[in-house]
Amino acid sequence: MPTLNLHYTYISLFGFKLFEPVTILTNSIITIYCLFVYLRTLKFNHQISRHWGIFFLLMALSSLLGSLTHGIHDQLGVTFLKTSWFLMNSVSLIGIYFFYRAAFIYSNLQKENTTQIFNYAALVWIITLLVITFFLNSFLLIKIHAGIVLLYSLIVHFITFRNKHAGSGYIVAGIIISFLSIVVHSLKFSFGEWFNYKDISHVIVLTSMILLFKGVKTKISPELLARNN
Repeated sequence: MPTLNLHYTYISLFGFKLFEPVTILTNSIITIYCLFVYLRTLKFNHQISRHWGIFFLLMALSSLLGSLTHGIHDQLGVTFLKTSWFLMNSVSLIGIYFFYRAAFIYSNLQKENTTQIFNYAALVWIITLLVITFFLNSFLLIKIHAGIVLLYSLIVHFITFRNKHAGSGYIVAGIIISFLSIVVHSLKFSFGEWFNYKDISHVIVLTSMILLFKGVKTKISPELLARNN
């Protein structure tokens, strides 16, 4: 759990310290873009686009909570910091579930009686992870399982990309780029304190989201809508 670090960048507003303003800015851009994408996905009216839409909506909420967490830190108390940090990561984890559901549905469009046991098991496991995370106060498990879902989705869309399915290449690229943000964050690669590894990671995440939406837009085509709705 992060604690107040006097070396964090900040600006003063009416006697209140707003920490990590660049991180807040990059998080806010992700929030705005993901909300825009969510609204765009509503017009597709397909089960896959609905899951993608919820994923983007939850990413917008997680980024908004991230802005709040990074900006305030523990100025409102440690309990507030812990709660906002837990909610930010929890919303991301729930979003990852819908990321999985979109890939799972797409990979089983040709099967008339797709079993739901995997979806129920994934949902139960997500809830279990949230409970474990709450009591252990560690987000390592969330990061590990997010990586697993990303890898699963990468395989699904790579297979369809090789089969020349429209849009899969963009989604594959978006997922691969998202892994780069993990590398940058882990190595703490920075250009300086005012544009550090958090800010760079957010720029990478935004790039990933743009590519993912490009792929979703291309995938949810009239042919797909006619095939299964």
